[in-house]
Amino acid sequence: YQRRVREAVVSTQSTGDQVADLKETKTAGRSGELIPAVRVEQKSTSRADCSADKAVDGNVHTQSHTAIGRNLWFRYHFASAERVGTVKIVNGKIDAVYYARLNGVRVVVMVNNVHRVPCQPNSVAVREGTGIQAQTYIVNCGGVRGVGVELNLDTTTALGAYLELREIEVYAA
Repeated sequence: YQRRVREAVVSTQSTGDQVADLKETKTAGRSGELIPAVRVEQKSTSRADCSADKAVDGNVHTQSHTAIGRNLWFRYHFASAERVGTVKIVNGKIDAVYYARLNGVRVVVMVNNVHRVPCQPNSVAVREGTGIQAQTYIVNCGGVRGVGVELNLDTTTALGAYLELREIEVYAA
């Protein structure tokens, strides 16, 4: 086991977006290998200890957590274009009360800064069960080549929602 994140520089941009630049830049070479993130960002953060880099720190006891809102997103950027095989997502909430917060999250490959290709299934359907294993989801991206992966959570509720991730890992096709 090798940690993917050695050091992160977290900043909040004028738009309120939270960005973490990561110092590791090795790219994946073979099918099934982890594609390291060189930068992660999320639309917002609920508190300083829930920044985007917590979702890639290799520790399932930490989590990224956006502030409540609509049209929430999390972005995982690669050092260069890669063919994406699967995305492993560990739900930020693993208890029976809140685990449904991840329901409906869409996973897409970022072909470039504008174009997105959806992975399959198109969205996460949260299943019953508590704990890390029960709340870990694998999404197939079918080898689409891109510069990163984006998770989107749109909500129609008046108050909005939270996007919470314990871990996200992206593997090469």
